Amino acid sequence: MLHEWLLVHHKTETDYWWFINKRRWAHALLSRYAPGSGLVLEAGCGGGFFSSELQAGGRNIISGDLSPVAAQFAHEQGVRKTLSFDAGRGWPFRDASVASVVMLDMLEHVERDGECLAEVSRVLRPSGIVVLTVPAYPWLFSAWDEYNEHFRRYTAKSLSAAARAAGFQIERCSYWNAASVPPAIALRWKDRLLGAKLKDLEFPAVPRWVNAALVAYGRVELAWLRHLPLPFGLSVWAVLKKR
Repeated sequence: MLHEWLLVHHKTETDYWWFINKRRWAHALLSRYAPGSGLVLEAGCGGGFFSSELQAGGRNIISGDLSPVAAQFAHEQGVRKTLSFDAGRGWPFRDASVASVVMLDMLEHVERDGECLAEVSRVLRPSGIVVLTVPAYPWLFSAWDEYNEHFRRYTAKSLSAAARAAGFQIERCSYWNAASVPPAIALRWKDRLLGAKLKDLEFPAVPRWVNAALVAYGRVELAWLRHLPLPFGLSVWAVLKKR
């Protein structure tokens, strides 16, 4: 399933609205909270496109993933430093060797997220920054999550608690992608009522004009998030600082 997910990710991430909006916000958070030239590690690089954007913008980036296929995708995107490693085990980096870590929808794939966050803290230098996103609401856990090999979904409170337990200071934490909550609820409950099992992994297809409208909506939502949190959304994002 992991290989199939990566292929879908690789084919979809460049122009699908959800990926575009998530990358735009991650870029903004890194620019605000980690503006220096230190080493940036993207753990869970997927199709590698975000790492390639960071490198093109002048960042010193290492692109890593559990799957060698993902590392190869990142390499094909032009990322010079790539590797494959299991984020659920000891990370292959020296103590305090990384300035910033990016984990976009990766932590939910790790069985022991507390141990993973402890490793993030270990490899980060003092006051190092973590930018991460995770899927929201445990009560929305469904066949989609099982097929994607998720261990859990989060709330802003549970993500913050896990981060603090690993020794992080919460700089900011909020929900995002509020527009997707109503359709997600409808789809997940329909699947539960019908006992549906996911046979293929795909992101819901939308017409080109709807995709463009959702990208535009994302700009509005992210402009809001620059100043105020959102009370709900289909994902949780956070900026953490190593104490």
